[in-house]
Amino acid sequence: MSQDGKRQPRGRRRADVPGGRNALILAAPRFFADHGFEAAGVRAIAEAAKVAPNLVAVHFGNKEGLWLACVEYLEQMLAPKLAALTALSRDREVNLRGRLEQAISMTATYYAQNPDLRGFIARSSLEPPPRGDIIAERLLRPLFEVASPLIQQGIDAGLIPVADAAMVFVILNSALSQPDRMASALAILSPGQPVENVSERISNAMTELLLRPVPRRKR
Repeated sequence: MSQDGKRQPRGRRRADVPGGRNALILAAPRFFADHGFEAAGVRAIAEAAKVAPNLVAVHFGNKEGLWLACVEYLEQMLAPKLAALTALSRDREVNLRGRLEQAISMTATYYAQNPDLRGFIARSSLEPPPRGDIIAERLLRPLFEVASPLIQQGIDAGLIPVADAAMVFVILNSALSQPDRMASALAILSPGQPVENVSERISNAMTELLLRPVPRRKR
């Protein structure tokens, strides 16, 4: 028997097949994102992970432990983005407006490429305590702490007309982290518009809304 509780052919496990613990962590965020903590079933998560349901108890103790392991996994996923935003904030070779535009575009692209992460954050942040508080402290606050210096630079320079860095951060992330919902709304409200590249279109729209236009030079 393998660690996933299913009989496997003799020989080594294929390198591209995750072990039981990792398989559960990879599968669970989508279920928590789609159904919320209470409605996400352990058996359904285990079935998607192609492991035995009892491995949730073996590796995590219970569903709460699996949820916390997902938070830790998503923290690790966010680490490269946090480092990239920190570097962008400190980069003086690119002008401030260019760095702000890059930050918006980078965030939109990251959320588009990581639907499970954005869905998990969006759904779990609405959960009652302590889960909503855990998401705020471990996923949202670290992201805000690395993004706020660049946002504040934009505010101080008069490029961002909203004086509250936290408000700017929340507006940006609320818009950029839901391209699927935005696409559905746009398809209904503006059926004549293209449906592809929604993340890029949202990014461009937020850039135009939150950054003052570059003043035209007088002839």
